[in-house]
Amino acid sequence: MRKLIFGLTLLVTMLMSCAEDEDKVIQTDLPTEANEMFRISKAWNESLYFAMISWEEYLQIDSLQLPNDPIVHINQASKEVTLEFIADSASIKANKNYRLGKLIIAYDTTVLSPNRKWSMEFDDYLFRTDAIYGKRNFSSDDSLVFSEEFTDLIVKTEKELSSTFSGRFVHAESYAADSSRSISSSGRMAGVNPVGRDFEIILDSPTTHSVFCYQQNEIIPKTGKETWIVSRAGNSSVNYTTTYEALPDTCKVAVNTILPDGRKLLLNP
Repeated sequence: MRKLIFGLTLLVTMLMSCAEDEDKVIQTDLPTEANEMFRISKAWNESLYFAMISWEEYLQIDSLQLPNDPIVHINQASKEVTLEFIADSASIKANKNYRLGKLIIAYDTTVLSPNRKWSMEFDDYLFRTDAIYGKRNFSSDDSLVFSEEFTDLIVKTEKELSSTFSGRFVHAESYAADSSRSISSSGRMAGVNPVGRDFEIILDSPTTHSVFCYQQNEIIPKTGKETWIVSRAGNSSVNYTTTYEALPDTCKVAVNTILPDGRKLLLNP
């Protein structure tokens, strides 16, 4: 009997120790996981501005008005715009949010006004050190409101770690009294992160970008709130609550997330 009691006591102690060790591992990985989710969010955010420019605007645009000063190729016959970001461009070398490769924006020529459809495809494209693959599809029957859908967008790091995700969003442009433009976005995306865990990014309150800041190559929303949900074993999950708060300096934003264990982490120090 004493051996049985001792054995049970030892087993309980081992199980408790394992549970404590597992909690410690998860807690240690939380900041890394938060930064990975932030990377995915930024990869989705960074090219949105290029897709929000209309065909008519591209016909008149000067490439110097665009972040990283890409070469703008316009095909009138196919109604297609190709933005080519060159490796030796001074603006790319000077800016941390540099891009390489091509964005191909194709406008549907069969849809009658006011209904519009267009897509933006990534062609051998890098944002900073992350490769992005796939196509984002847009539609609108209102000049200021756009819908977006995409399937299996892929973000791959320089270490060959990939995240794949799909999403649906609604974007709305607005103008302030001083004529400044903003883009407000709501919706969600879901996918699988580099370690094989399912995740969701939900825009709880719409994220808002300043068009002026996009033009300055500042890609982070100035306001808004996101919930990042990451799966765990046994059909459980953990939540990160992330907020964007505009700072006094123009286009500067503090991105704070509350980790699942309650700690607060500044993601863009």
